[in-house]
Amino acid sequence: MTFEEAATLAKKAEVDQLLLTHFGAAVTDPADYKENATSIFEQTIIGEDHYSIQLNFKD
Repeated sequence: MTFEEAATLAKKAEVDQLLLTHFGAAVTDPADYKENATSIFEQTIIGEDHYSIQLNFKD
């Protein structure tokens, strides 16, 4: 799935944030592609080693 596809899916799902992880070997620097996602869904985060986030589920 491309960054654009993930961002489009996040926007349609009306989520609060999109966390992108597990990049293919061809993506040497994911930050270079972040704008591809943020132009569609602003609240996009690029995961890095040891990055953690607390998930809160709404009822």
